[in-house]
Amino acid sequence: MDDWSHGYDVSVGYTYGFCPEMAPDWLDLCARVAGYAPRARGPSASFRYLELGAGQGMGLCLLAAANPGGEFVGVDFQPEHIAHAQGVAEAAGLTNIRFSRTDLVDLAAAWPEDFGAFDYVALHGVYSWVSPKVREAILRCLSHAMRPGGLVYNGYNTQPGWLGTMPFQHISRLLKETTGKPGGAVFEDSIALFDRLRDGGADTFKILPGLKSRLETVRTRNTNYLVHEYLHESWRPLWHSEVAREMARADLDYIGSATAAETLLPDVLPPPLRDAIVEQGDNGLRQDLQDFVINQFFRRDIFCRGSRGRVDREIAALARTRLHLTSPPGAGDALDVKATFGEITLQRPAFAQIVDALGGGPKSVEELAALPDMRRQGMANALQILLLLLHARTLAVGAADPGAAEVAQRLNRVIARAASEGLPYDHVASSMLGSAVAVTDVDLMLLDAWFASPGRADVATLAKGVADRLARLGRTLQHDGKPLEGAGAQRRLTALATAFLDQGLPRWRRLGALL
Repeated sequence: MDDWSHGYDVSVGYTYGFCPEMAPDWLDLCARVAGYAPRARGPSASFRYLELGAGQGMGLCLLAAANPGGEFVGVDFQPEHIAHAQGVAEAAGLTNIRFSRTDLVDLAAAWPEDFGAFDYVALHGVYSWVSPKVREAILRCLSHAMRPGGLVYNGYNTQPGWLGTMPFQHISRLLKETTGKPGGAVFEDSIALFDRLRDGGADTFKILPGLKSRLETVRTRNTNYLVHEYLHESWRPLWHSEVAREMARADLDYIGSATAAETLLPDVLPPPLRDAIVEQGDNGLRQDLQDFVINQFFRRDIFCRGSRGRVDREIAALARTRLHLTSPPGAGDALDVKATFGEITLQRPAFAQIVDALGGGPKSVEELAALPDMRRQGMANALQILLLLLHARTLAVGAADPGAAEVAQRLNRVIARAASEGLPYDHVASSMLGSAVAVTDVDLMLLDAWFASPGRADVATLAKGVADRLARLGRTLQHDGKPLEGAGAQRRLTALATAFLDQGLPRWRRLGALL
């Protein structure tokens, strides 16, 4: 591996995903739920946000478009990533974001004066994939970057959830080293090899039953994701206590999780497990035991510089946080919330009043907790339900000071056009959320066709627009995993176009994705 990459596989670019837990308002909410006060923002909701290891930059562009009052800086050392990120930002006319093609080791050694200090710093899929030398550089960068009271998001692989996968990762990386094959071929070979070992009765499959299911997951994943997940020399899942000790060297304290459902831990665990955790005197030990209990494999930790315990005004700020309905459950349906510690079924009566109230527009946590059914349960139980609905993506956190939708619409136009040309984008910016919402490729093709027909986009025009875009890409319309052709495809396109005009456009305007 070249020295400039520090053992990080750079043979392909990374994916274009978005992580809603990295949004500033989401981080503020989780910090307040954990009992800590995030740094107060300046006038007009201004703040500064740095992402170390920004990848393709899509997530940061979405945040910049959704938060026009913020200033965003993205750092990555892969030229391909920075070229893509800058191209998207320029095409959308984003003036509050910049990207720097910089090695983290070099950045730590010579912090640029014009970088300054930040209210938020994020690392997603970086810390447990890089060498100790680069991790040390990250800590020095954080020492330079963080303002007092600022929040750090660190998303990393952790133990013990990866124990069952470590043999597959090790062999896959060795196959890459010894054969010199590209990533896609390496994973074809390693999956075939492990299939033979399983069918031959290798004992490790009996000792590590999760290995079989992990192989099934690998078969379905994008090659670029697999390369960046598995093929780095320094790939090593880290225990939380290791990470917390290292972050403390940058004067950063662990305050809680950015995964909504995990803010309820350990209280929601069976009493014998909960008690075994809470009786431990050291928080690092408590977190490691908790991860052992739930077989944790990925953590989204929030750290704070100069953390302050809960004060009355922060409780009030949590109560004032506005929530939006983004994906209403079907009428009469219970809601199954999948969390790392198991599946929780919320029966309709537990959340029906919340969904009904939010159907009329966003409401504050305080307003929702005051609903008759919620008031009977008490604030603590009401907050638990709201956090589970946030985890399920039924609800979303609203922006503290929403900006105009104009900037979000500019980026969303670029995203829709690129998706219609085959790029696998899957989110649009939402100024009302200060974040992004998930969409399908067909949603984006409909949006692109709508942009292409201002003022005259009827059902027939949109249906034909999607059909034409699919044809140019050599793809067929899918429904329930099956290809549709002829009259069946036309009926489906008509239904999709009708839903887009009747429901999609009003929803996206309500969320500040469109003017």
